[in-house]
Amino acid sequence: MKLNKIETVAGIVLAILLATVTLMSSIFFLVTIKVGFINWISFNSCSFISILYLISLIAFFICKKSVLLVLTTLPFYFLGTMSMFFMPWDSSMFIAQIGHIIMTLNISWVLYVVIKHKEYKALAIGLLAGMLIFVPFIAHVQTYNQKHATELSDALKGQ
Repeated sequence: MKLNKIETVAGIVLAILLATVTLMSSIFFLVTIKVGFINWISFNSCSFISILYLISLIAFFICKKSVLLVLTTLPFYFLGTMSMFFMPWDSSMFIAQIGHIIMTLNISWVLYVVIKHKEYKALAIGLLAGMLIFVPFIAHVQTYNQKHATELSDALKGQ
């Protein structure tokens, strides 16, 4: 798939915004409240998935394989878009919600360009592969966060 200049610039701008929010969020979890790497992956799963998306976006720009763009659609939707409806919209979650909006904009851009360029096979393969790869990850994150909710709460209180 070959993107036009506007599509390319929009994708890059959205990716830069995502990278910025991901960096800020990762610094908060890893440096400010000092959670370990495994806790970071589960407590801040949006950042982990965002990094995977950014890697797949770079790979797409190099290889021009549309399926690479679609791989992280499911976790972006579940962890990003759906989180906007389940997490509070208060001052403590404001930055997280901004990150969820940016994740949603990135995945909207992906779906727009893939559908506009009629890359339906890549869409189907990417969604299927994404389900196979990320449903176990999402299940792990949900289970881990339930089991370690007190640990996360204590870390957030100690900041």
